[in-house]
Amino acid sequence: MRARAIGLPKFEGSGFSAAVLRGAEFLGVQSLSERFDAAASIVAEAGPGLTYLYVAELDSLAHARGWESPDWTATLETLDALVASFARRLGPGRGALLTADHGVVDVPASGHILYDTAPELLEGVADVAGEPRMLHLYTEPGASALAVAERWRDAEGDRSWVATREEAADAGWFGPVVDDEVAPRIGDVLVAARKRIAYYDGRDPQRTGRNMIGQHGSITPEETRVPLLRFGAAG
Repeated sequence: MRARAIGLPKFEGSGFSAAVLRGAEFLGVQSLSERFDAAASIVAEAGPGLTYLYVAELDSLAHARGWESPDWTATLETLDALVASFARRLGPGRGALLTADHGVVDVPASGHILYDTAPELLEGVADVAGEPRMLHLYTEPGASALAVAERWRDAEGDRSWVATREEAADAGWFGPVVDDEVAPRIGDVLVAARKRIAYYDGRDPQRTGRNMIGQHGSITPEETRVPLLRFGAAG
């Protein structure tokens, strides 16, 4: 079966594309409407095939301006029209699925939490990783993950879920089973935002990520529920 992937030209040859689209013929197309035209032409070809079409515009706008912005809504309406037109062009035996990888939450600047301003939260913490709405705290050798978790619960429990690695795994945060190879990569303590907040290190001179309005990474329904629409033979 011939496999094709359609996306922005800048993604061709990237590490992520190689990881998730390995084996597919990549077709770089800049215009959103032209990407759908290319997909329609490919799907109309004789014989079986699998075509992946990636729309990056909504994600980019959500991060830069928020999903509640007029720009995001306008782009969604454009996408809706393109999908409807594409679905009408599907021939017999041809189907399409539309889905996404995550949702998004708009976080105002007033929702930025600078955890470095509370030194007790970093006591026993060697490194902080993850995302602004899902911190992974890696404890220092000999430090108690449970003690770190309790300090974070006392300070942030009203607006975030706080769990040790074991607690998060038992609660199904990472699915029904966490592979032994994967488990050590997970933070010893996890802090998952449940309100419109994001955690940052105020000591970061680059202010990394703080210019983004749309955020994701936590386990709220707004971030974890995604659509699945079926068209044509996939309906």
